[in-house]
Amino acid sequence: MSISNWAGGSTLQLAIYPAQSSVAAQDFLWRFSSATVEQSGDFTKFPAHQRLLALRQGAGFTLQVDNHQAQVDNPYHCLRFAGKSHSSAQLSKGAVTDINLMLAAGYQGNMQALPVSSDWQPFMMPRPEYSTLLLWSDELTLEVRQEGAAQSDAQSWLLQPGDLLLMEHWPLAHTPEFRALTGETGSSLVLAWLKAC
Repeated sequence: MSISNWAGGSTLQLAIYPAQSSVAAQDFLWRFSSATVEQSGDFTKFPAHQRLLALRQGAGFTLQVDNHQAQVDNPYHCLRFAGKSHSSAQLSKGAVTDINLMLAAGYQGNMQALPVSSDWQPFMMPRPEYSTLLLWSDELTLEVRQEGAAQSDAQSWLLQPGDLLLMEHWPLAHTPEFRALTGETGSSLVLAWLKAC
């Protein structure tokens, strides 16, 4: 993970592929990141990528993409738009934090946030076989488990706030489950999947 500063705020890069690629060169196949936007302004263009974006913290903003406007004020609503479009954000009331998934041509994927409780919940997003899964909690301590067909296949992970779990080439037959270890409510986990077409 790395943090970079830009004119409107800063970006925490959670994952990028291939690892040696960079945002400056725009040569990555996919990138997962969280940005803190401190002032209204234009977004950087990424002509070779699709963008998925959702709010994480703050009052939200108005997103202008070419001739279309959308309100970004709900963490459970994900917007998808072309990186080649002219896009800009008008903050509603103060700084915001968002989450971004960018996919190069030849990749498919999706992203959503789900509320988290102390009960086990499955990763239920429709996805293709052997896709890469991303699970990110920016606020909660989470337990993630995978019950295998045999006891030796069982796996579990403990995610501290800010940790990212990346599960590559994950079969449909194995569905990860997650839960919060604290009694906190009202917080959510970001789930995403991606795969080369």
